[in-house]
Amino acid sequence: MKSYDNNGKLVSEINQIRTSDNKSITMTTLYNTSNGRPVNQNVSVTDYSNGKITVTNIVNGKLLP
Repeated sequence: MKSYDNNGKLVSEINQIRTSDNKSITMTTLYNTSNGRPVNQNVSVTDYSNGKITVTNIVNGKLLP
């Protein structure tokens, strides 16, 4: 899902993926509306088979598409 400001510029996006090995990957990316570059990305991996959650936060860049 993508969010835009009143001028039609991309502000943020959220992507969620389910894997075949019972994991859920959620990526939240925030963008700079002046130049369109990623400001922050949060990647959360939830493993439902053992209840483990791993979170990675990337500043001034983007790890996953």
